[in-house]
Amino acid sequence: MSKPIQVLLTDDSPTMLQVLTRLLSAQPDVSVVGTARDGEEAVALSRSLKPDVITLDVQMPGMDGLGATERIMSESPCRILMVSGAPDTDLSFRALQAGALEVIAKPQGAPEDVARFGVRLLSAIRLLAEVPLVTQRHEGRSTAPALPPGSRVAGFGLTASIGGPTALASLLWLLPRSLPFPLFIAQHITPGFTVGLHRWLSSLSPLPVEIARATEQPRAGTVYLPPDGHHLRVGPQGELVVERASGSTFPSGDLLLASMARAYGVHSAGAVLSGMGEEGAVGLMAIRRAGGLTFAQEPETCLVAGMPEAALRNKATEQVVSPETLATVLRALEGVQLVPSTPGM
Repeated sequence: MSKPIQVLLTDDSPTMLQVLTRLLSAQPDVSVVGTARDGEEAVALSRSLKPDVITLDVQMPGMDGLGATERIMSESPCRILMVSGAPDTDLSFRALQAGALEVIAKPQGAPEDVARFGVRLLSAIRLLAEVPLVTQRHEGRSTAPALPPGSRVAGFGLTASIGGPTALASLLWLLPRSLPFPLFIAQHITPGFTVGLHRWLSSLSPLPVEIARATEQPRAGTVYLPPDGHHLRVGPQGELVVERASGSTFPSGDLLLASMARAYGVHSAGAVLSGMGEEGAVGLMAIRRAGGLTFAQEPETCLVAGMPEAALRNKATEQVVSPETLATVLRALEGVQLVPSTPGM
């Protein structure tokens, strides 16, 4: 049997710590090696215990989860899972930018909520334990690729998972207000956190960031996120399509990018950013087969390189870019207005 995943739990509520300790200790593949009541204690225990995963409450008296994340990642890097009682707070996303890997919501108190939370917590801990530990961020070495003559796009799709919020932040703040086409984002996210992601990206981007509304025609220079718990697609007439998601991975990057390939054809474009697994590679290949432009985030710049590496391995793209280089590419692209009755032309 492999060594159990060693977990350090942090929460300012003694009751929550007891619940989490009891829940995790019942699992043969997980071992609770310590508990902390605040950020300062979590920082100290991270140095002495060197756990595999640390759970951090976002809002705590004294040093909050953001401050603890910054200290831990600078002094004794570890895989950090943020546990937030307020999904719409930007503290969670600032912690992700500082090096935390994922964020999930606390239960609301009902027994069934606690049970569902336990399932999500265990799943997240097991997933993060498989993520390679990144001790420092690497600067991108890629240069902006030469675009085919006359490259013009009707829309650009981005898909990401773990590490995606950081990549999106690095990209969006470098874009001009006059971007001549819309951007569509499929960032895997825990239910309840879309409002927080929307607010956080809006604070960073010079472009307006909107939650997509069904049947709306997308506007140039606007960033679109799907509603919470939904997928986002581009319909055959170029309209936005939102549909309730099921399963454990959403919104779907494959669904978004493949729909863009059908709607925009040679004027479709997309990129797969940081994330675990292979999601996005199939949709990116659809864009490439349609004659559109495809890119993958430079693996060395990813918090988790699984998704870009899958896109490269499956020949969905040959263009490797850092988020900053991708911003240069987007600034160089011209937009094209398609006639709704002739999508893909």
